[in-house]
Amino acid sequence: MIVEIKKGHDGPSSLTCIRADGTRTWGRVQSFFPIHDLTHFAVESVLEFREAFFGLIDAGWSVDDFQAKGVAARLPLEAIWAESIVGLFDLERGTGTEWSAPEFNEALLASLRAQGATGFRPVTDDELARARALRNELKGRWEALAPGETLAVPFPAPPA
Repeated sequence: MIVEIKKGHDGPSSLTCIRADGTRTWGRVQSFFPIHDLTHFAVESVLEFREAFFGLIDAGWSVDDFQAKGVAARLPLEAIWAESIVGLFDLERGTGTEWSAPEFNEALLASLRAQGATGFRPVTDDELARARALRNELKGRWEALAPGETLAVPFPAPPA
């Protein structure tokens, strides 16, 4: 699948996902979401998640499906995990503080427990480093785009 994020001119950017069979889904995204979505891309690629945001889109979900009432109850465990991990990366980005693996995993476990999610597996130092590196590379490419330009990347990202 190809993930495209087009930088808006005077309004929202857009996210388009083009599946291998040529079908596509897209939606407008507010200013917070391009980096959030690129963080999903990095996390799901590094952790090899195929039942989280981009994997579900590749399997036929639409971007709009994630806005539907009651969607949280339909999400696979991997999607809950991914959203928690991405949320922690967003928190790191917002505070400018990068957590160690033990700190990250403590926060991840608390997030998952609060949601009633099971099957906790710690994220390794290597996985955190690779996800951060890929997210930072994609963030840099996004920020370098002029309005109207598009960042296009294949999902999942090829191994580094």
